[in-house]
Amino acid sequence: MKKILFLLAISFLATWQSFAQIFPLNKPLSVIYLKSDMTVHILSPENIRYVDISTSKVHGDIPVANLLRLKLMDSCASAFSAVLTVVGEKNISQFSLVYDQGRSDSLFRSNLDIGSSDMRPISLPDVALSESEARAYALSMFRKSSSTGSVRAKGYGLKAVLNKIASVGDYVFLDISYLNKGNLRFDIDEVRFSIDDKKMMRAANSQSIDLVPEYVFSRVSTFSKYYRNVFIFRKFTFPGNKILNVTLSEKQISGRVLSFGIRYGDLLDADPLEH
Repeated sequence: MKKILFLLAISFLATWQSFAQIFPLNKPLSVIYLKSDMTVHILSPENIRYVDISTSKVHGDIPVANLLRLKLMDSCASAFSAVLTVVGEKNISQFSLVYDQGRSDSLFRSNLDIGSSDMRPISLPDVALSESEARAYALSMFRKSSSTGSVRAKGYGLKAVLNKIASVGDYVFLDISYLNKGNLRFDIDEVRFSIDDKKMMRAANSQSIDLVPEYVFSRVSTFSKYYRNVFIFRKFTFPGNKILNVTLSEKQISGRVLSFGIRYGDLLDADPLEH
């Protein structure tokens, strides 16, 4: 019995030590000094999902997804301190907000970055891959040559090439290129992904399910000769009698359209991306 209790105590101490390394209890919060009539911009390495300011004397908003803007309320006259909490896609950060006339003026900084030392990991069930991680993976694919891709469709002077299908955890990455041999610029209306029947019967009997990428690497809307992009989806399945159709369409009036299919077996053979 004593041996069991001793082993449990050792296990508890090891677990607590590991926890304390990730969330040190004695580490002071980084300080953000505020100044009258001045705005502080805080840049996060990931998209911001939630912000809490423990005082009504500071106003905050998120003008873009990864940027927090703070400003003192006009009615604030006395010194104070408060706590700022910022929750990203995979991390939480806390800061001490300080306003003290004189001292704050000399230490004030209008632009701040949330560094790795300020962040602590958290687990959010709906975020398995952050946008910054998705972009890093897509960029690693983009840097590799597309010369080994397979041509999937031709038409209207266009050629569609599937460069690579890859996967990370529950995500599928599609690396696709289009080559334009014509002299007319191609104005992209959309790149549409849909799961369709392999053999299209009467329109009334056919079923089509649209898929929307969770992340698109490039937002280019027009190209003259070459267009390449990486589309990222959460893992999905479909039966063998259906196919994933990829359709590139041009803005009207020209209306050039080029489509090709991807079999489910191709998705199962996706190459794993290295971390």
